[in-house]
Amino acid sequence: MATLQYTGVFALLLAEVFVFVMLILPMPTRWKRGMITWSSRSVLAQRILYGVRIAFGFIFVLFADAVMRLHRVQKERSSERLVDEHALCQLKLQQFYAQRNTYLTGITMFLGLILISTHSLVGQLVEGDTGAAPRLVTTGPGSAKAEVEKLKAELADARKEVEELKRKDRDMETLKKQADSSHKEYMRLADEYEKLQKQVDSSKEVKKDA
Repeated sequence: MATLQYTGVFALLLAEVFVFVMLILPMPTRWKRGMITWSSRSVLAQRILYGVRIAFGFIFVLFADAVMRLHRVQKERSSERLVDEHALCQLKLQQFYAQRNTYLTGITMFLGLILISTHSLVGQLVEGDTGAAPRLVTTGPGSAKAEVEKLKAELADARKEVEELKRKDRDMETLKKQADSSHKEYMRLADEYEKLQKQVDSSKEVKKDA
């Protein structure tokens, strides 16, 4: 029974190593993003993760049992002097199994924690790369076509705004020219008025002298 339990722990350790290698293996961002998305949203992946968490509880119990067995075997070996070779071999064999089980369960739990942290870190990096990349839709030709149409509409609106600004600039230039011409006409009329006023004043002075 114990051998079956530790065989399961070893199988879980191999699965953790495989997943860890898949996470750190260089591959296209699209593939890695799909893998991260599947592991985060898939119902099957969530069930597997739930089962692994339960298995970690049993592994912790096995780890504690292996540590206590190892401590007991080492205490027996240091406190007793065994003359019988068979008994000495049995004690060494128990110590070997206790050490093996301790290392196996310990490294399985440790690698599980590293795997969880690595999964979270890779997910953040992939999401960061996706956000920094240009906003393109790659889910299908229909979505890409809709995105292109949207960009065309935005470009048309931008062109209309540019044309409107150009028209306003032309209107401003026209108003400036009209204002300049009005000012010149006003100055010309003012000069004529001043000349006429001088003529009227001079004619009045002549009449007074006569």
